[in-house]
Amino acid sequence: MRETNSMHRRTQGRGLRPGFVPALAAALAALAAIPAEAQPAEVQPAEAQPAEAQPAAAQPPTAQEDTVTRARSHFTAGRAAMEAERWEEALTEFRAANDLLPAARALYNAGLALRKLGRDMEALRTFRTYLTTYAAPTSERDIAERGEVENLVEEIRDAVGSVRVNVAVSGATVFVDGRLLGPSPLSEPVELLRGQHTFRAEAEGHRPAEETVQVQPGQEMTVTLVPALLRTTAAVELSSNVPGAVAMLDGEILGQLPFSGEVPAGIHQLVVSASGYETAQMPISLEAGQPFRRSIELVAAAEPVGEDEWYEKWWVWTIAGVVVGGAAVGIIAGTTGGETMPDSTWMPDLP
Repeated sequence: MRETNSMHRRTQGRGLRPGFVPALAAALAALAAIPAEAQPAEVQPAEAQPAEAQPAAAQPPTAQEDTVTRARSHFTAGRAAMEAERWEEALTEFRAANDLLPAARALYNAGLALRKLGRDMEALRTFRTYLTTYAAPTSERDIAERGEVENLVEEIRDAVGSVRVNVAVSGATVFVDGRLLGPSPLSEPVELLRGQHTFRAEAEGHRPAEETVQVQPGQEMTVTLVPALLRTTAAVELSSNVPGAVAMLDGEILGQLPFSGEVPAGIHQLVVSASGYETAQMPISLEAGQPFRRSIELVAAAEPVGEDEWYEKWWVWTIAGVVVGGAAVGIIAGTTGGETMPDSTWMPDLP
């Protein structure tokens, strides 16, 4: 009671309302009477509180989800390009979408873009693929779209003819207007729009064969391509002013001249020789499939001195001439009473 009165006096000095202190004292007494287990738990420090659960990290998309997203992106870009009449761009986008995730609508739009670009044969192949792949439409939209595709196929076919291609060389590569068709023989006729078209066949070791034809709608025609064997030799004819002269080519005997035969194309070293004649040597260039003719003029060889007979040597006849001349002088001198000429010191002792 004394403590309450003291508190009352202190609070009065601070200007508190009368009766406030008794109420506060009653509240404190009631709080003291509450059992310990009923009192609120002591608040833990912030650092001791359990960490708040973090939101789960976003998972990366699966491969399938990524493919779908990319396909949709290409398709949307294709539609935008189509609306702007950028047909080449539209074709690229629709094909990209269909490559990622095949879809009837992407294939159909790709065919429409090809028609706008004037590439009707590619459009025809695309629409045929559509009809084969999506043969059983279920929704009204798909049924209507398939009907449109069938009408487009018939429309294009009205301007198409076919060409059956025969190639004389099996395995040759066949082209039409620069577009690869495949190796020969081709199993099916080639469908082409009306107009002029050029076929070409290429085979190793052969010259390419080409033929241009005029294709008529609704008609089938046949073209035959014969690649010519590519020659690797040249027809060579060799002759000489010396019959029987021997020709050698690159160190190997070719035969006696005149010679006629096939020789591998290229640059060769030709040697022609005959007894008693100077050997002729020369390079020759032979072009495959082209004739080569040459006449080789051989020059008589000078006679070697060491092979002359003794009576053919010039100095023998020189000495003999001197002896005969000396004798003639002696005869003349004798008949005229002159003195006999003494022997020369350099003259050989003749019998």
